Amino acid sequence: MKRILWISGRLPTPLFSGDALYSAGLIKSLALTNEAEVTVVGSRRSERAIEKPFLGLPQINCVDTPPSQVSAALSLISALPKDAYFLATPDLRAKLLELLDRPWDWIVIDHAYSSGFLDIILSRRQSATICYVAHNAEGLIRREIARNFDSPARRLLMGYDARKYRNQEDKILQIADAVICITDEDASYFGRSVKRTYVLPPVFFGQATPPRSLTSDTPRALLLLGSFDWVAKQRNLDILIDSLLSQFKLNGISLNVVGSVPEPLRDRYVSLKPHLVFHGRLPDVSEIASRCRAGLVPELFGGGFKLKMLDYAFARLPIFGLKNAIAGTTEEEQSAMFLAEGVTGLGKKIVENIDNLDLLNQSQDRLFAMFSDRFGLESSAARMHRALL
Repeated sequence: MKRILWISGRLPTPLFSGDALYSAGLIKSLALTNEAEVTVVGSRRSERAIEKPFLGLPQINCVDTPPSQVSAALSLISALPKDAYFLATPDLRAKLLELLDRPWDWIVIDHAYSSGFLDIILSRRQSATICYVAHNAEGLIRREIARNFDSPARRLLMGYDARKYRNQEDKILQIADAVICITDEDASYFGRSVKRTYVLPPVFFGQATPPRSLTSDTPRALLLLGSFDWVAKQRNLDILIDSLLSQFKLNGISLNVVGSVPEPLRDRYVSLKPHLVFHGRLPDVSEIASRCRAGLVPELFGGGFKLKMLDYAFARLPIFGLKNAIAGTTEEEQSAMFLAEGVTGLGKKIVENIDNLDLLNQSQDRLFAMFSDRFGLESSAARMHRALL
């Protein structure tokens, strides 16, 4: 049995964000190999107690600490990027010091924001091999995100944090023996620094929707899933709404946004009802998915694999998206999607195809079959076995 310490600045529960979903899928896959003793340590995302057994698997030991109360603003005078500084709490450091007194075969640093403890990891790793789970190529995407803000002050702050992310990523790669990432593009980026680089796609472990057909009775609506607490996600949503909603209103199409959206942003668009509806977080999206004709993948910047694609495919929804937002999918999978180069073209693509029910149904059938084969827990467990065991 391999002894694995999994360091997660934010524990991957509840499963309301892409980073949590990806991490939870990897941890579950690792546990299901039955060849690893996994201890996950990290801060809770809220004051709510962690449900036991962790992720529904009794063989995973979870060591949790309270949510961070650190002032993120103080990161401005730290070498750490904001998220890593915020999550490097005294409580988590104390727990980690205790755990690092034990011998481990692997120490996993899950996400760059979990790397605020590189000093004690380096000094106490003993003979452990270190793996970095890279959710994104932070050194690239953070700089890109910063450039897309209109406010000079926001661009300056985000650019400063992007440089710190790049420096932190470099430090992680200097000590990492292996890297796990999501896409082939990311593997090429990390492969220049770390020879052992593994591509592990995300895992879907929700309930798949039984076969269904879109009909003329299905509302002319689209579904957009996401968590919009991060300022970069909010900026993307602003651009999307400003670009698409006029076309939607003219053509009787509506957009259902499911996920956490700050109240000021929701209030800004209240006049667009009923063509734009914010539903907040939902524990189960199957009912609202059944009232939509497609899912939307519209990210202009941000990088990485968009986990919402799995939710759409397994809910048997076709996908409309931007070509630069579907990283990590194959050419065959992309051929079953409705893709456009820019937001204006995406709106046109939606309007042209929203009533083509035969084509929409063909698309959702093909995507379901292809995604079922590639993104299941069994396939992921085999990949995780090759990477860490």
